[in-house]
Amino acid sequence: MFLESLVWLRNQVAVVISESVVIHERAIAELKAQGGVCLSDQCQQNTLGSVIVNGKRSVWPLTKAEGVDPNVRG
Repeated sequence: MFLESLVWLRNQVAVVISESVVIHERAIAELKAQGGVCLSDQCQQNTLGSVIVNGKRSVWPLTKAEGVDPNVRG
């Protein structure tokens, strides 16, 4: 699982992506304290996709925490 939020700050959209709820909420709070406005909040469940970083497309990898569910026996 990962959390994704879009925050409008200083005429730009900041994208915050986190695996931890606590760290994500802290980052959003800091951006809001600087005058940011949260445009969207999403929670993605174990998806593998691609992101664009510095104009280049790259794979968004699953981490061990996202790829393995400790409650499921294989």
